[in-house]
Amino acid sequence: MKRLRLGAVLHFIIAIGHIGCLFALDEAFDAYGIKEMMHNMVFGHIWMLYAITIGIAIAFTVAGLYALSASGDIRRLPLTRTAIIVIIVLYSLRALIGGWSCVVDFRWLQFISSVIPAFIAWCYYPGLKIKG
Repeated sequence: MKRLRLGAVLHFIIAIGHIGCLFALDEAFDAYGIKEMMHNMVFGHIWMLYAITIGIAIAFTVAGLYALSASGDIRRLPLTRTAIIVIIVLYSLRALIGGWSCVVDFRWLQFISSVIPAFIAWCYYPGLKIKG
């Protein structure tokens, strides 16, 4: 269950990082090469970028809480096993897509952003033993 706790801590750190990015959102998007895409996605409504980032931070926090739920550190949350499966699948897909992106155009930031999801998926595998 230590791996689940580590996964939770990583999620909480990532959530805090997203909140920290609110103070330099364009620079963060620029570092990942998604600045133009993000601005086009919100059709000029810049406030939506901040709302999306806060929503993502909340999602990471919830994922961390599910890890703590699966490890037994907090009260059992609804659909814990299903949530763990979804988290593992999403992070595995993110790692695969990021890995392929590194093959096409290697950048260290993309590489690190692909290894971390693979590691988080690995942290969540013990949660599959949970029944229900």
